Amino acid sequence: MRSLRLAAATVACLSAVAVLSACDPEGTDTGDSAASAAPGTASTATAASAAPSADGAKSPAASKTPAAPEATPGKAGRLPAGVWIDPKSVPLNSALHWKAGPAKVLGEKGRLRIEELCKIPRDDSFAEVPIVETAALGGAAGDWSADETIASFGSSAKSSAAAQSAYALLTGVTEGLKGCASTVPGATVKVTVEDGASVAATLTVPQSGGGSTEVREYLTAKDGSLAELTLHAQLPKGGHPKTAWSGGSDDAVLNPLGGAVCTAFDDC
Repeated sequence: MRSLRLAAATVACLSAVAVLSACDPEGTDTGDSAASAAPGTASTATAASAAPSADGAKSPAASKTPAAPEATPGKAGRLPAGVWIDPKSVPLNSALHWKAGPAKVLGEKGRLRIEELCKIPRDDSFAEVPIVETAALGGAAGDWSADETIASFGSSAKSSAAAQSAYALLTGVTEGLKGCASTVPGATVKVTVEDGASVAATLTVPQSGGGSTEVREYLTAKDGSLAELTLHAQLPKGGHPKTAWSGGSDDAVLNPLGGAVCTAFDDC
């Protein structure tokens, strides 16, 4: 009887070893057992890893309403190539022959051109934006220059929070634009379009030394992105741009500005 009990014990031990070896032949659990052990563990870990920004810092916008979604898709988080306006749709193209240069990544703390010109303080909710890029279209001293900047929260087709964030950012920037004189004494502002989704304005912003910057500003929130086109001429006191302004209607600029964004993100 003692021999039978020893034999049975030996078989049980060998069976246990076989089971452990099959689950984890190297002695460390690298299979699917970790994902299935506790439902929700994997999704929690994924969400936690997706929340921080590219540099490892969590965006303040992600913890507020509307929540910022993931960064824009594409190589290294870059915006889709077709997101930029056709230079032929930019005012004064017939005279100045705009040509879009390579996009420059400004990073999560990148700012729109009008925010810099008017020294607009940004709400803490948007201290960081997942993707901000800019592209220069050309220009010369004493004449008009053109820049496009896009601040993107991602595709609204994947998350409605992206669109909410873009429109909220537009609202804040618009208020700062209209109040430019409060942050840059002597600035003048004339808003020509403001419909909740787009803004167009003409500004004169004083500069140190007595000169000023003449600005034609276009902003439009489209899906999960805010697109900005800024034409500006830095002039000495009493000066005028070499090329007289002859731009068309504001809609002729705002429509292709926003159209390129929604086409690139397939959100139209």
